[in-house]
Amino acid sequence: MTIFEFFVKINMIFIKDVKNLKCKFFNKLISLILVVSTLVSFSGFLSAYASDEVKKGYVTADDGLFVRKSPTTTKDNKLVHNGKNVMLYVGHEVSILETVDSDGDTNYKTWYHITFQYNGVELEGYVYSAYVRVVQTPSGDIELPEDVPDIYKEYIEEIAQVHPNWKFLFYDTGVEWSSLVSDDAQGDRMKSMIYKTFPLSYRSTETGCYNWATDSWIATDSGGWYHANDKTIFYYMDPRNFLNENNIFMFEALSYDENTQTIDGVERILKGTFMEGKTITDTSGNKISYAQAYMDAAKISGVSPFHLASRTVQEVGTNGSGSTSGVYPGYIGYYNYYNIQAVSGSNPIASGLKYASGVNASETEKSKYMLPWNSPYKAIVGGAKWIGNGYINNNQDTLYYQKFNVVNQNWNHQYMANITAPATESVNIKKTYLNLGIIDHSFTFIIPYYKNMPEKACELPDSSNASPNNWLSTLTVEGYNFDFSGSKTTGYSISVPNSVSYINISAQTVNSKASVSGSGKVSIKEGINHLKIVVTAENGDKRTYNLEVIRGKAEKIPLKSISLDKTTLTLSLGETQNLTVSYNPIDTTDDKSIIWSSSNSNVVKVENGKITAIGTGEALITAKVGNYSATCKIIVTDDYMLGDINNDGKVSAIDARNVLQYVAGIKTFDSRQLKCADVNNDGKITAYDARMILQIAAEM
Repeated sequence: MTIFEFFVKINMIFIKDVKNLKCKFFNKLISLILVVSTLVSFSGFLSAYASDEVKKGYVTADDGLFVRKSPTTTKDNKLVHNGKNVMLYVGHEVSILETVDSDGDTNYKTWYHITFQYNGVELEGYVYSAYVRVVQTPSGDIELPEDVPDIYKEYIEEIAQVHPNWKFLFYDTGVEWSSLVSDDAQGDRMKSMIYKTFPLSYRSTETGCYNWATDSWIATDSGGWYHANDKTIFYYMDPRNFLNENNIFMFEALSYDENTQTIDGVERILKGTFMEGKTITDTSGNKISYAQAYMDAAKISGVSPFHLASRTVQEVGTNGSGSTSGVYPGYIGYYNYYNIQAVSGSNPIASGLKYASGVNASETEKSKYMLPWNSPYKAIVGGAKWIGNGYINNNQDTLYYQKFNVVNQNWNHQYMANITAPATESVNIKKTYLNLGIIDHSFTFIIPYYKNMPEKACELPDSSNASPNNWLSTLTVEGYNFDFSGSKTTGYSISVPNSVSYINISAQTVNSKASVSGSGKVSIKEGINHLKIVVTAENGDKRTYNLEVIRGKAEKIPLKSISLDKTTLTLSLGETQNLTVSYNPIDTTDDKSIIWSSSNSNVVKVENGKITAIGTGEALITAKVGNYSATCKIIVTDDYMLGDINNDGKVSAIDARNVLQYVAGIKTFDSRQLKCADVNNDGKITAYDARMILQIAAEM
């Protein structure tokens, strides 16, 4: 019975009692006593349930473990997610909600009801208990080492709560955190590589790592490996990202421990690889298993056999490689199980096998490391001695230190270029320890820390395969020449004459998915113009090219004189005319602003060259430009001819049409025109006046 079912039954008792309206207080009291008695009788159950609180566990099934929808294998009840059966593998963490009996399954009786993370979502189901190792959380406070750095405390506390037997040592490197990506530490960056399956955003775009001009990454190690960028390096060097149960073993001390590191554990590491169940010949001619060879290597070198076996799988893969085949062209009969001296380059396997052949080794080196490695056994044991002497016994006694040699600060002395190798190997080691049941052994972990580390753990770059290329392959200005290089963003300049008010800029990106702003038709002002052509890469990174365009100043052409289109003009009252200024020379660059004035504003007024006769008499209209002026004499008379609307000295049908347009509201008349239009002198203008104008025109 679950706790939920228990309380449901209690609830039903009370409900039944409330419904019994005939029940008296005494009977209710008896019912309450019975309930209390029931609670007492279930005390053992409640205690059992309390002890079955949520616990943490790990899957130990080598071949995977199906999650079920109910605690039985007698029916098709596999849990399905996104159309596939949910299977958990060794090391997968689960939360155990309760222990339950099988639903009619006599072969598998005890099950765990679990929740777990699966592809980013939380799922719930049942698994057979024999394939899950339960982690017992100790009661009480865990005593941490006094020297644990503050930035590590929360991580160590969480791990120590689950594994109180683990020991943690902390090493002050004295190294400034920011210097870890310096040229001294990373050099040509061939020391920190990322595999091709990782996002492009993890790769470095530094010189020698990426060719911007061709939009191509520079691969090493016969292809497939690329230089990691600063942010990726910081992530993998920050211990906080790996102070968890899956990755903590990258900090494990790798010396040989005969009490815990057994041949059974080595066999588990080799399971599923090209070495499983296979035999090789030792130096005495005896046939032994690969697992025994690693045990021999551990005893001779002082290096953990688990580490040695894991290192082989990490370096050559589960199927082996040319390093372990013995038939690699040019190096037939030679083996290198740890890829020792297989330095990054065009052919790392050949480099490693060249070392294995001993062709360049001294007699002392040959004796110390059993060179040449002309058998798998010698390669495994001799290579282990090489690792022990060069790394484990040389302060590089953790996976972390073998990749990042911060103890000796000899950055060139690294075992592997793969920046993810310590994290990957640590997961395999944890799985082995889980399977062996020694996960709670008193392991020792050596964890480095640095000066001025960031407050929070470093993060990986955003996962993106968008191109970072924001270079231009060409940049041109129509009609003008200059040398362009995509690597340069400044130093481009052209000069154009003053007559050019705009230019046409064309820009072509190296990567077709990049975009450009600032090109096309661009207006140019007189003097220096600083133009910016901005390239935005597919991933959003921007690069700005600067183009200087110098537009020449206009040649100064001084003004010599001005004139008006009329020098004298006779107007009738109310009549208007326009005066126009001419410049000498016509293309003068001097200011052409005109100041108009009238000598008698009671006779003629002027505004922007338009003159209006407002009174009889004479006036002088003056136009002034700079130091030059011109005048027009205006005579205003009160004389007018009846019917001569347009003041051309005659009466015609045109004047009659003007009157009709006035009557229709199409035209307006000034005071003179009004006098001329009122032919019959009746004080108003009508169509009759237009008819009379036509009669006058006919008589003239």
